[in-house]
Amino acid sequence: MKIKLNFKKIFSVSLAILLGPLAFQLFAADAFTQQEIKSSPYLQSVLKRKGQRYDTTKFRKAGPYRIALAAQGTSNSWSALFDEHAYWYTEELGKGVISELLYADAQASADKQVPQVEDLLAQEPDALILVPMGAAALTAPVERAMAQGVPVVLCASAVETDNFVTEVGTNLYASGAGLAKYLTEKLNGKGRVLMMTGIPGTSTSDVMEAGGKATFKKYSGIDLVDEQPGNWSTAEAKRIMETWLVKYGDSIDGIWSGGAQMSQGIVSAYLDKGMKIPPIGGGEYATGFLKQAVENDLKYGAWQYPNAMVVLCMDAAVNILRGRLVPRFIDFVDNIPGTGTFTDSEGKRYYNKKWSDDVFGPILFPDKRLEKLGYLRK
Repeated sequence: MKIKLNFKKIFSVSLAILLGPLAFQLFAADAFTQQEIKSSPYLQSVLKRKGQRYDTTKFRKAGPYRIALAAQGTSNSWSALFDEHAYWYTEELGKGVISELLYADAQASADKQVPQVEDLLAQEPDALILVPMGAAALTAPVERAMAQGVPVVLCASAVETDNFVTEVGTNLYASGAGLAKYLTEKLNGKGRVLMMTGIPGTSTSDVMEAGGKATFKKYSGIDLVDEQPGNWSTAEAKRIMETWLVKYGDSIDGIWSGGAQMSQGIVSAYLDKGMKIPPIGGGEYATGFLKQAVENDLKYGAWQYPNAMVVLCMDAAVNILRGRLVPRFIDFVDNIPGTGTFTDSEGKRYYNKKWSDDVFGPILFPDKRLEKLGYLRK
């Protein structure tokens, strides 16, 4: 059973017109080996949960509902637009469905998020939507929420327990592996590559990194020269890449990047030096990166991690509280049009000149809301 989303009636047609036949995977990871599955608890969990449904009868109650959202917060534009989708969708559903959205901004810190979750649970919400800023650190709070009778929806990242109702995201191991596969094919299985990862400790970053490394190891001609976390920051990524360019010069054949903010910083460092930009495995539906790609004819493979997935998380929470069967893993690729992988040959169709460089698509709410937030070009 696929969850039927309220927004699909409003937005699926316009998104299909905008994006065309792009909501499928244009490159993908190799089939997982038994060793990969054995070495990755995350992969084991996702593969197991993909075929499961959660009987939510025990959480059933009359609405309207008070939903708690423990988010990454306003640490970058991706997470800021994630929050905005949550506010917008709360308004769309109306007070008759969600009477109150309890919100906490972790500022991308697990240390800050743990006590925030405890504070949210003390307010006795009907459900908790959590973007875990640390897989290990947030495991105990998730366990406590479930023990308290508050159903947990994980959004965009995972924890080190299966004791929650559902997770909304995509197979992060496969995503990281797919970006590495794109690079190895682009380099004909031979070359020197760099890896720039996201925020250490988050499953989004750590699991993608594991998938990428496992794929590189399958190709004896691929030399992983160096790796560093760029913390999903354009400025930090640019600084790291500038250091690498001094250290390695033009000897690098490809770069694996765990996020478009970092890819944008990587490209900026190359442009400032006037050096040829190697293929990048790690773009996204991000306006700033796509603008660079179009203007500089970049070769890249892109995955997507839409901030709009919070809409799926909120629908899941409401369906849980209505006592409906809910899939234990909800892949946004199957539910939000236009969120498959794509390469430079298709990227021009994603680039929206009206949006500022900070915008990560797809955006489900009207451009007027983006304009009010300052995300449209003047």
